[in-house]
Amino acid sequence: MGSTYLPKHLKRLINTDWYQMKKKTRNNARTGYLFQYLTYSSVIKSIKEEGIVVQRSQRNSPSAELTVTGWEISRRAIKAWLLLVTSFLLWPGCSSQNECEEPDEIDFGEIVSSEKAKYLENDQVQYRCDPSYVLEGPEWIQCNGQEWTPRPPKCLAPCSISRRRLAAKKLFVFGNQRKARLIQSNQSLQFLCDEGYVLVAPSVRKCVDGYMDFPLCISETGKNCEDPPRIENGDIITLSAKQYRSGSSVEFRCQKDYIMEGQKRSFCNDGAWTEAPNCLQKGCDYVDIENGRMENHDEQFPKREGETFRFYCYNGFLPKSKRQTLQTVTCTNSGFEPEPKCFKTCDPPLRFYHGHFINPHRNKYTEGDRIAFVCDKGYSPANQPSTSTCTQNGWSPAPSCALPEGGCGHPPAVDNGDIVETLKEIYVQSESVTYQCKNLYRMEGSARVTCQNGHWSQTPACRDIEGKCGRPPPVENGDAVNTPKRIYLQSESVTYQCQNFYTMQGSPRVTCQNGCWSQTPTCRIACTASEEDMRQRNIRLRWSNRDTLYSTDGNVVEFVCLRGYRPHPSSGPFRIYCVEGKFDYPYCTRF
Repeated sequence: MGSTYLPKHLKRLINTDWYQMKKKTRNNARTGYLFQYLTYSSVIKSIKEEGIVVQRSQRNSPSAELTVTGWEISRRAIKAWLLLVTSFLLWPGCSSQNECEEPDEIDFGEIVSSEKAKYLENDQVQYRCDPSYVLEGPEWIQCNGQEWTPRPPKCLAPCSISRRRLAAKKLFVFGNQRKARLIQSNQSLQFLCDEGYVLVAPSVRKCVDGYMDFPLCISETGKNCEDPPRIENGDIITLSAKQYRSGSSVEFRCQKDYIMEGQKRSFCNDGAWTEAPNCLQKGCDYVDIENGRMENHDEQFPKREGETFRFYCYNGFLPKSKRQTLQTVTCTNSGFEPEPKCFKTCDPPLRFYHGHFINPHRNKYTEGDRIAFVCDKGYSPANQPSTSTCTQNGWSPAPSCALPEGGCGHPPAVDNGDIVETLKEIYVQSESVTYQCKNLYRMEGSARVTCQNGHWSQTPACRDIEGKCGRPPPVENGDAVNTPKRIYLQSESVTYQCQNFYTMQGSPRVTCQNGCWSQTPTCRIACTASEEDMRQRNIRLRWSNRDTLYSTDGNVVEFVCLRGYRPHPSSGPFRIYCVEGKFDYPYCTRF
């Protein structure tokens, strides 16, 4: 039969699934009957639509197979194949923006979650290892933005220990046992030597992905040894002797700027010395990767110049390259390049009032990235300069636009009065407006009001000639308890209350007297102790577990240093008062 072209997605299915399915069919005859109701006519018809020549083998065999241009496919693989063929034929020609490719298979393990024709955003896949194998890494991975995160796990192999191997190395397992066994990866065993032999420490050895480095047993009754071996860039630090009895040892030490590779001791073993260590020029030491880990759990350190390793970052973090979660770093004479570090990612910042960002065209930003913004006309950045930085805690400082220093917004309204000039959005320092009263009202106070340090000077009042009062004057951060009226008669009054976390100063009751309102109260702003303010000063609230505290004006709040910190010599007291919305924070420094 001639060769026939197989589409890549079908060939990949055959290569990966056929062997596993056929093996399961051979081990369990029942498996072959799971799909006995799948008719060959429908199989052949579906596959021929791809232009593939098909032959069939014995129909009623438990491991019945189809031969497709030299490929043998079990019934179970056929079912998966048909599902894939159907999705291929109905494929719209372009992939969804939030769709992931099929998750990777893992050696000595399998995907145990339900198979899908498509994997969309937030879909998850679960892995499981074969018996005696240990899962290293996440059991579940998730489809995020067309890629699977975190990376699929590995199945670590067990270590096989045979009786013959133990006997050959003169070893016993602790407890005088010498029998075959399987040890799972990351588990340890303690060994002993036969009588008359000395064990080269350490006696406890760990299984690492199918490999265990057995200890060496040195004969105490063998031949003596002559001079011990010499090593480059290192010295013997034990006392020298003319002869060394079997079982004795010498210890080596490397010279400055060199590190040791191998055992620091060499033993005399029946007339011959065991292998001496090497002294290598210092390279790059092990690094602890916060918010990420190395691809291979058994990476050896230190690394020599030119050697590499790979690491990946956890979800929500990216390496310095910012392009992919997996990063290769190289040991150089100045350390690892690029720096093996995972940086926090930030979503594009949210919109804010009175300004906008300059070209916020990226979907992701990483720790240290900055984004610039501009404020609307008349406004300026509340935090200089006009940039916000992606940090571990999000964008900081939060982008904000405010009136320029000393500037004012709309001038306040006056009941029964109007402003003569055309109104503007922003007024700069020392700018003025002029008021005039309506008919049958007289003005009390100056008609001219000036912007001074961000506030308007005292506005005039337009009084009823008959002694009546207009609407009660507004109180910043406060409200009238009663529903306000347009006109109040002589001696009528209004009661005010402050908003939450504000403290009233003055009488809450205001009375209409001879067309004028008596003195209004003021609402003093509360103080806010935020987590960010406290963290910058290395302090926390003494009596509260909350991240943020609101304290009314005049109240006392007490702070303490974070663990590992002490009061700074120039810090103020740790019991402080809330004064006009501000805390005079203390601060701490490290021990």
